[in-house]
Amino acid sequence: MDTERNIVNSADAGGMSARMLILDLLDTGAPPAFTVAELVRAGAAFGIEAPGIRTALTRLKSEGRVQAIARGRYTIGANAEVLKQRILGWRTRLERRQPWEGRWLVAVAGPQERADRTIWRRTLRALDLEGFAEADANIWVRPDNLERGAAGMRQDLIELDAAPSLFVAEASGLDAARDARFRTLWQGEALRASHQRLAARLDESAAGIDEGRLPAAAAETLLLGRQAIRAIMRDPLLPERLCPSDALAALIAAMTRYDRLGKRIWVRYLEG
Repeated sequence: MDTERNIVNSADAGGMSARMLILDLLDTGAPPAFTVAELVRAGAAFGIEAPGIRTALTRLKSEGRVQAIARGRYTIGANAEVLKQRILGWRTRLERRQPWEGRWLVAVAGPQERADRTIWRRTLRALDLEGFAEADANIWVRPDNLERGAAGMRQDLIELDAAPSLFVAEASGLDAARDARFRTLWQGEALRASHQRLAARLDESAAGIDEGRLPAAAAETLLLGRQAIRAIMRDPLLPERLCPSDALAALIAAMTRYDRLGKRIWVRYLEG
């Protein structure tokens, strides 16, 4: 690869934008803040020019997703703190699960939740992030196997910007046919296979990465690392009988190793 090819352009970076890059870096919490110069240098690894970084930074500040803590130094803003804390919990993701006793969490949406398109879009996103699957028209379900039950789930969905009026409750004693159908709403084997492939990619990347070409190495670790964390955070955390957790545990372990590599590379890259 030529030296000029060390810089990964935005197309090769899978559509990485200045906005995504800034939030990804700040969401890691290590370091907890970046200077403008560091963010500009980070953008260079993806072929993003300084004006693009500065424009994105200004917009994120106006949205409350980024805040200045000193002159020219920024950290995550209040409006992005909840999501940041969730992202930082990827290492302990499996600890949210509890033994499943066959009960379900049910979310029911009606005209009130659908009235505002923006709120409805955020509600669907929140349900997806919390592992719900659409079972019938306007009804979403997931196994009731997470800590804090319906009350905790209701609060988690609201923190993810779901409609506060969304009906969420525990359900038990379902008829056998419906209970059996609910158990098939998730593709457990496909999910496990996807986690296994991604864990293998992390290990292959770690074994083959060229730390002598820092811009390309930094871009690779951020892109692949964010893909892995996204997969971990979007796992529905199903009970063992619906989807064994071995593949997710292996992915978390692989990402833990890869995270150490990525942080070391990024420290070197940002130091110039």
